[in-house]
Amino acid sequence: MAVSAAYTATENNLTSTGKFTDTVVGGSWNVGGVVRLSAAWRRFEQADSEQTNTLLAASVPVGVGEFKLSAVQADLSGRVGATTIDANDALQVGLGYVHNLSKRTALYATVSRIDNDGAATFVVPGGASGLGGGQSSSGIEAGLRHSF
Repeated sequence: MAVSAAYTATENNLTSTGKFTDTVVGGSWNVGGVVRLSAAWRRFEQADSEQTNTLLAASVPVGVGEFKLSAVQADLSGRVGATTIDANDALQVGLGYVHNLSKRTALYATVSRIDNDGAATFVVPGGASGLGGGQSSSGIEAGLRHSF
């Protein structure tokens, strides 16, 4: 089992929005060598708004490969200026597989989808730009990884 935590705060004296804080706690557990479970909680706070991200993930070794599954929930609350952001949340689900060709080389593939609520416009990195509020974003990647 591993657990870690971090906290940081920054303040810009040129603005009146107060300090920005970032708090995170995470951990992972190996369950009998069959599955590795991970969880993380992270909160960003700025003035009257906050975003809380919750991650749950699992890695399951299968032969020379490994399946990976993750879910991340982003919950926004508070206000940005006069705009309430409470209903602008999102859920991202990802599924991947890594096939080890050797100790340092692997093939990998991942699919991911983000479902946005309200005016949220979270996108899968590399996804289409100009996403409207409340729409979904999907992506797929595949590649070869080599560690030197």
